[in-house]
Amino acid sequence: MTRFMFSVSDNSGLQTRFAPWLALALTLVGAPGQAIDLGSDLQLHGFATQGYVKTTDNRWFGDSNSSGGSFDFTELGVNASYKATPSVLLSGQILSRRAGDMYDGSPTVDFALVDWNLSNSDEKSFGILAGRIKNTLGFYNDTRDVAFTRPSIFLPQQIYFDRVRNLLLSADGAHLYGRFYGDSGDWLLNIGLGKGSVDENVEIDYLGYDFGGSLESKKLAFIARAEYGTPDGAWRFGLSAAKATLGFDAKPYDPIGSGEFDVFYWVASAQYNAERWSLTAEYMEEPVDFKDFGPLVDNRDSTIQGYYLQGSYLVRNDVELIVRYAEGFTDKDDRDGKKNSAMTGGMVPPYAFYQKDWMVGLRWDVTPNFMLRAEYQWNDGTWTLSRRENPVFSDLVKDWDMFSLLASYRF
Repeated sequence: MTRFMFSVSDNSGLQTRFAPWLALALTLVGAPGQAIDLGSDLQLHGFATQGYVKTTDNRWFGDSNSSGGSFDFTELGVNASYKATPSVLLSGQILSRRAGDMYDGSPTVDFALVDWNLSNSDEKSFGILAGRIKNTLGFYNDTRDVAFTRPSIFLPQQIYFDRVRNLLLSADGAHLYGRFYGDSGDWLLNIGLGKGSVDENVEIDYLGYDFGGSLESKKLAFIARAEYGTPDGAWRFGLSAAKATLGFDAKPYDPIGSGEFDVFYWVASAQYNAERWSLTAEYMEEPVDFKDFGPLVDNRDSTIQGYYLQGSYLVRNDVELIVRYAEGFTDKDDRDGKKNSAMTGGMVPPYAFYQKDWMVGLRWDVTPNFMLRAEYQWNDGTWTLSRRENPVFSDLVKDWDMFSLLASYRF
């Protein structure tokens, strides 16, 4: 494994590419940065995020393993909300996200919904959401696009997959929600149905290749969450899940047949918050059941597993230190990847079916609206990498490191 070696003389191009962002940072540090209030009922918000990634080996969000690293990580978002009536809120967001070969930055409707609050009091609140709705999976999925709400530059990939991000991110449908407040604590409940987004990244990850046929959602996905918080706000516990069926319509020349597969993704979450530090742990399983594709795919049924433990500490009010350990496996019954590797005749190495990593990072809130992050991660295994960015398995390196930087501004 190659270790990082940086020098000013070797990275004049790196300096050139950083220069515009440094200028932007200096400008934004002095900016007031607040929501654009267009009246008592209409508000406009937004954010801009730019990242840099350098890996010793393997590709992550672009050519990160090149001498200059990768700047192919950009998030730009604008959202608006309008209080149509005291009980009806309209909101939506347009997002441009560039993430290496996985996402090209084309603007998309991130969410667009109607929130109809049916009842609201000091003890409870419940209502209906309809439209394109962010899926409330785990602690971070529904706010993962905003860098300020993430605990790190990249969410723990063993649970919050970027390689199939759009499948989990949102769904077009309707949700019922309820919030209940009492002396024993607060409860948040969501339950809904919707149709998720399926793209080439999903097909490559689950079927192994971008075939000529088409993959799409066959049934409405079921999404649910329950979350409890203690009265003092110290503890949070959550359980969330999504169940979906995806179908593949094969072309005559595809080596696999038309079939479908069921996924049941669930996450258990826990968090403890003290005055200056917090601990967060999440555990995920995702049973995947393939049917009618033929022997190349049908024998790949497994239960995906992932978990992490994360700690953060406020060194001072504007500086936070974070440490995280995470593990993930294609099959929880094949933790060393040898069984899955043997099924490919050894063409795919065992370490492509698991990943264990340590990460340390630092966050600096330069102003309430401008943030800088720096992180370093040590990886054993390549399971979380995108096959779209790393299509040749023989090129994968088992032990690899990643250094990343991020600057983000919000208004």
